[in-house]
Amino acid sequence: MNTRAIILGFSLVVSTALMSEANIPIGDFSAKLSKMAGEQGQFYVGKEDFPKDYFLVPNNLPFLAGLSLHHPMSSTLNLSDEQIKAIQEIKKRTIPPVVKSSQDIKRLELKLAQNIAIDTNTAESQYEIVDAIGKLRIALTKAHLQCINDVRAVLTTEQYTKLLAYATNNKADKGPSKDKPKVHELVSFIRGGIMVKSHGDKLGITDAQASRFANEILMGFVPKIQKAMKRANELDAIIKKGVYIEKKSSKDLAKEVAELAAVKTEATNNRIEAFLVLRDILSKEQFEKGWELIK
Repeated sequence: MNTRAIILGFSLVVSTALMSEANIPIGDFSAKLSKMAGEQGQFYVGKEDFPKDYFLVPNNLPFLAGLSLHHPMSSTLNLSDEQIKAIQEIKKRTIPPVVKSSQDIKRLELKLAQNIAIDTNTAESQYEIVDAIGKLRIALTKAHLQCINDVRAVLTTEQYTKLLAYATNNKADKGPSKDKPKVHELVSFIRGGIMVKSHGDKLGITDAQASRFANEILMGFVPKIQKAMKRANELDAIIKKGVYIEKKSSKDLAKEVAELAAVKTEATNNRIEAFLVLRDILSKEQFEKGWELIK
């Protein structure tokens, strides 16, 4: 699949938009997912997209089964009844375990947030939970890659080109969104440093506290987190190219997926450590006041 082919597919999508419809209306599926997701965590930023937010690669891979069946222009794929049935079967065997794993990940993340941010446990005591989250996210993403392979095998080359165009233009269908990092970290963890950087005057941060913040957090932990996430972005691009262009399977990309989980775990562990250092830098009163300002 090359850029010219994707552009051609996009052109076909645009030209047929006014006369198209979904192969299968999505109905109340989104409402059902929302109910299964439960309430958002108290530290979650923005609106939760369940279960996608709990994949290791939540934003930079297409969700082809849903697009091929429910995209408002999916009828232009001209799928046969046999193809629609085959993709429905793929979705039927993929969605239930994905939802179950996502619920498990969310429960672990909420437990982690409670343990580290509210109950102030040590960072080391939470590493087992972080590792469990990483393993579950790896498994979810492998299942996602396999789903992409399975859907692609059902389609003709022309149909797949059109479907990629839907996926490429899917962000525009959702309307404007807040800026987000290219690759999410393993856990959506609140950035405690904003207490000092944005509300330092209100908290009465002393010169000594500001110096510790700069030396121990900004110079100590931030470069480690940035390095890990830079590598995560590189691995994300490798996986995306492997799926889109090179047509690799989850087995082919297992090494890259495992490394992506490892560097995200590293970044998360450093986030936890940095948060605990911040609690030590601030007085109890400063921390409690700062927490109310940012949560």
